[in-house]
Amino acid sequence: QAGIQVIAISGNHDVVALPRLAALIDGFDLLGAGGQWESRAILKNQQPVAEIVGWSFGERFVRQSPLAQLLAAPLEPISSTIPRIGLLHADLDASGGHYAPIRQVELDNTGYDAWLLGHIHKPSLQNSVESGDTAPSGYLGSLVGLDPSETGLHGPWLIKVSGHGDLRLEQVPLAPLRWERLSVSVDGLENVEDVPDKLLAEAEKFVHQLNQSGTAPRALGLRMRLEGASRQYEEIRQQVAAGDWNMLGRVIDDTWVFFNKIIDSMELHLELTEIATGDDPAALLARRFLSLQLNDDQSAALLEEARAKLGTIARDDQWSPLRDRRSAIDPLSDDALREILLQAGKAALHAMVSDNAEQERS
Repeated sequence: QAGIQVIAISGNHDVVALPRLAALIDGFDLLGAGGQWESRAILKNQQPVAEIVGWSFGERFVRQSPLAQLLAAPLEPISSTIPRIGLLHADLDASGGHYAPIRQVELDNTGYDAWLLGHIHKPSLQNSVESGDTAPSGYLGSLVGLDPSETGLHGPWLIKVSGHGDLRLEQVPLAPLRWERLSVSVDGLENVEDVPDKLLAEAEKFVHQLNQSGTAPRALGLRMRLEGASRQYEEIRQQVAAGDWNMLGRVIDDTWVFFNKIIDSMELHLELTEIATGDDPAALLARRFLSLQLNDDQSAALLEEARAKLGTIARDDQWSPLRDRRSAIDPLSDDALREILLQAGKAALHAMVSDNAEQERS
């Protein structure tokens, strides 16, 4: 209705939908359809002020860099006096892959004034802008974080072109929902009832910071990591496992804050070295716990045993979509297995020591 031109490119999920939309909607211009580079001029007062060069996925999987085609057969510029901005859905600096893997050096070799990328939902263009790159490039990111893993600032980008053709890029924090991860220490905590207060206090401090920077959203979803050691370890752990604090919520400075998840990363309030000197099951477990922390020879044997037992589960076909994600973590890596064993060992060791103490008192 406002007569604003829309220029789009299709990514790996848009191969069917966007060409159909372009055929149905006036003013919707799909650039580079079918995997061929194209350019469009942005006009002001009927004069070109910038050029957009783009390429679209022609099929769901593209295993070669589309920039190789552009570098081999460059497009003639519309004008030598206006900035050229590249628009591309691709996997930057990925080692192979199915989603148009490209390298930063290829972007640089085009000589374009900026590259705006899609595919990864977390924005990275700001890093290039803040570094003062003469030709900024990076991911625009999704307009809003689509799940709790997509933390940080989200929103559209405004690009201003000066009369001399210089570009100024600015992200506009319009996303109504923001996801973040914060940590809270339980060191010295004597009462379990104090945990919710500490969670809310940390959330309040963070919202105040967002307000000061002018980026506070309407809603803030938090994943809170409990760290440190408390004598109330078991009681806190049980309430975390039961999800008792996941429904906590409060309005802070006009922002609705809720806790998406509470993560137990607490340390044991136990003297492991002292426990390990015994000859009971708790001592055996404490020695294994210390080995995993020290990453010694026994630790390597424990990791291999865990890898053998969990390998069949981790390689099951039901997890194959997770392996295709660029940020996927190998669940059978040493670090991942060590974390699993330490988390399981904490609960078991605390229960053993508590049982022993109870028996001694009785």
